[in-house]
Amino acid sequence: MSLKSKATFVDQQKVKQLFEKYDFNKNGVLEPDEFLEIMVAILKQLGEDLPEKKHREVAEEGLNRFDLNSNGTIEFNEFYEFINFLVSEKGYSL
Repeated sequence: MSLKSKATFVDQQKVKQLFEKYDFNKNGVLEPDEFLEIMVAILKQLGEDLPEKKHREVAEEGLNRFDLNSNGTIEFNEFYEFINFLVSEKGYSL
């Protein structure tokens, strides 16, 4: 099953800006800790303020689901799929 099950067109430039904001070490990918930071911020924005002990667990689940090439990081195209999922399935907005 493709992650693109619903037709969603998120502004790629806005997604790129968000990606770059959380790519703290500027290596062009989101490392697990960087992905954790953005996951916590997005969950809070969605009103899903989880206890801190659940943050890493949720981020690891997201990383496992959206790390399409299984390299342990989130590349931009994977992040774009992640944001599209959040927009179409969770009502997230940039």
